[in-house]
Amino acid sequence: MRTSALRGAWLLVLGLAALSGTLYYDQANLAAWTSYVASSNAMSGPAEAFTAQIFTLIGALASASAASLVAVCALLFATGRTFGHWALRLTVVLTLVLLSLVAVVVVVATLTGDPPAAVIDTPVWLLAAEWLAVLAALAGAAITTSTLWGFTPATDPL
Repeated sequence: MRTSALRGAWLLVLGLAALSGTLYYDQANLAAWTSYVASSNAMSGPAEAFTAQIFTLIGALASASAASLVAVCALLFATGRTFGHWALRLTVVLTLVLLSLVAVVVVVATLTGDPPAAVIDTPVWLLAAEWLAVLAALAGAAITTSTLWGFTPATDPL
């Protein structure tokens, strides 16, 4: 149980770190990949691009912070302390829930809504790397959560 929980936690850390790196690269090059649609409001395109850049940077910082927090909790768990066990449990469950919610919101937002005023042509390889990092983090969180929250039947004391 301990080994599979740690492997899942390290997969989660790896996925979050990769996501942080790809999101940071994405926001750093966002201005070069942006084109604007002609509209009646000339400020809506640049405002959308700037908003996308800010939220991408926030996502990169949040991913890096979550990766650091999970790594610390995994190290505490590896020492065998009860505090580390519960810290890893709570951290991984919260990370799983938040990452799942963000992934669902991003997918739903891309399928619905108004056409954008700023068209950001992010390279396909970068989008694939970002989604692979999300999937790796989700898999690591799911493995760790199912391992740490699995209940075993109690033995009958004689």
